[in-house]
Amino acid sequence: MASSNQARNKAIMNSFIKQLKAIPGDFDNVIPKILDETVSVAEVYAKDLTPSVTGDAKAKWQTTKSYKVVNGFKARLYNNSAYIGYINNGHRMEPHFVPGEWVGNKFEYDPFSKEGVVMGSKTKYVKGKFMLEKASGRAEKFLVNKANKEIEKIKGRYEK
Repeated sequence: MASSNQARNKAIMNSFIKQLKAIPGDFDNVIPKILDETVSVAEVYAKDLTPSVTGDAKAKWQTTKSYKVVNGFKARLYNNSAYIGYINNGHRMEPHFVPGEWVGNKFEYDPFSKEGVVMGSKTKYVKGKFMLEKASGRAEKFLVNKANKEIEKIKGRYEK
């Protein structure tokens, strides 16, 4: 009698160990999808938060597809606009001449114009918008929610 219980217990333990070993693999299968969705969410937020004068900085937000690295997965949100750092982090303004002319309420830059405006004489510092940090924070909340839902799904498959 003891041997039948022992065999049954051993079978139960072997099944349990097999399930435990499968969980990381199950999660590794859904991580790329979660990460791709998360960087897409971050991109949308970053674009929404980026002020638009010409639309160049807003249009240059991009993401990479998730990819496996030694200790997990990575995906990137980036912007290769030449002046995105100034918009995101803020910057000092040295007085400088900008050639162009006013057309209605809008200043139009013209590098060949003899007329223009002196920028930086009143505003010495332009505060940053911190779009990347804000978008990353929002995306992190999305990631945690999505990962928790997936963990619950995976747990549900093994709880019986």
